Amino acid sequence: MRYMLLIHADEKTWAQLSPEQASAAMAAYIAYGEALRKAGKHVQSDQLQPTAAAKCVHVEGGHKGVSDGPFADTKEALGGYYLIEAADIAEAVDWAAKCPGASHGTIEVRPVVQR
Repeated sequence: MRYMLLIHADEKTWAQLSPEQASAAMAAYIAYGEALRKAGKHVQSDQLQPTAAAKCVHVEGGHKGVSDGPFADTKEALGGYYLIEAADIAEAVDWAAKCPGASHGTIEVRPVVQR
């Protein structure tokens, strides 16, 4: 079964890292991705641009509305994801706990609808 590991973290934390700290953090994510690949669990992953680059779209009465955003009332923003294969939710949670983002944010584990 496939699971999305959604990485939520405070964008300000990343902006405050020194170049050395940022390099070490990226190396940790690269190593995590490699561990997923070696285990045959990795399907896809990517880092997202900051929320300042995002747009929120809604349609009301047939008219498209677009705004800058998102502006959720939270410190944590979606910063990236891993799409993995796992036997069950317990295995997906175990992989989420190994993600570097779990140490400075929250990893949401969400099953993908099977069709």
